[in-house]
Amino acid sequence: MSEGFNNPFTPVVGKVPLYMAGRETIIDDVDTALRGNGNDPAIISLLVGARGTGKTALLSHFADTAESVGWVTARVTCLSGMLDDILVRARRGASHLVDTQSHRKVKSLGLKDLATVELEDSKPELTNWRAQVEDILEALAEHETGLLITVDEVTPNVKEMTTLVAACQHFLDEGKKVALIIAGLPYGVTSLLSGESTPFLRRTARFELEPLNDYEVEEALIRTMADGGKKFAPDALAAAVEAVYGFPFMLQLVGYRAWRIAGGASTVDLDCVTGAVDIARKELEQRVYDAVWFELSDADKAFLAAMAEGSGPVRQAELAGRLGKASGHVSRYKKRLLQQGVIKERSRGVLEFCLPGFREYFAERIAEERDL
Repeated sequence: MSEGFNNPFTPVVGKVPLYMAGRETIIDDVDTALRGNGNDPAIISLLVGARGTGKTALLSHFADTAESVGWVTARVTCLSGMLDDILVRARRGASHLVDTQSHRKVKSLGLKDLATVELEDSKPELTNWRAQVEDILEALAEHETGLLITVDEVTPNVKEMTTLVAACQHFLDEGKKVALIIAGLPYGVTSLLSGESTPFLRRTARFELEPLNDYEVEEALIRTMADGGKKFAPDALAAAVEAVYGFPFMLQLVGYRAWRIAGGASTVDLDCVTGAVDIARKELEQRVYDAVWFELSDADKAFLAAMAEGSGPVRQAELAGRLGKASGHVSRYKKRLLQQGVIKERSRGVLEFCLPGFREYFAERIAEERDL
């Protein structure tokens, strides 16, 4: 029965899944802002979450939504040179509406025939990045549209972020139709917000991407698998939900592998899911956890090793004893690891690993390191 169907799961970074489980409120707020008059607070938004929580997929979704209602988009990653990248992408995206040649501007445009454009020459003027984007925004405004800029993997080390944020604040103050959506790890966003030049961002919409609830995972698995022409056996579904542990990327990995292992069968049974989970966990380690591991300092590792001594959540006060360190040391590294999205505070003073299976992965890696 699966013939003619393609695998409906998308374990690809930035790929928008068929069902964005558990993000309905975020999607509704930002989509409403993009369809509104520019007065919605989510017109400038921050997406904050650990690796694998769906930040990049959400950015792609919002850019797709914006383009569907006529916005021009510039999708970039927070790297040196990003301002030039934004300008290039904005000009390309607006090329059907705005003349991108230097010193020439649109004089008139036939809306029924976008190929009919009259141009008039203008004298070259002194300009900078903000002025060049402003020219694009003004030209887009003539056609009642605007520019959405999405920035992924934000880091405070890229100074161009300050220029971008300041410019967007001015654009909004001047009534320009512009939107900015920034995504990053907790550490990157927190550091950006603490900067003296970006106080504007502290008053914008901020969305924390929490783990999905089991019922949200279950619904997404059922609906996505159905789109691929298959269904889960009840015990297989329960096993898949448990293995996902509320992690959006793991949901796509498990679903993708289960669908493939099932082959031509219309029902995904427990054996399929068991095999899928084994493969998915290895892929998760290679594609997510290895990157987390290499970012950890020796002191980070010592902190996590102390956490991993037990089998569940641990009290912060207990960690001080395990580490033989003062409470200030524990608080400092707790903050670092919270910001990196490696651990979370289950309740006040109670810490646990927030990435599914990372405790076991970490224990294996730290044991290997000690054996060297």
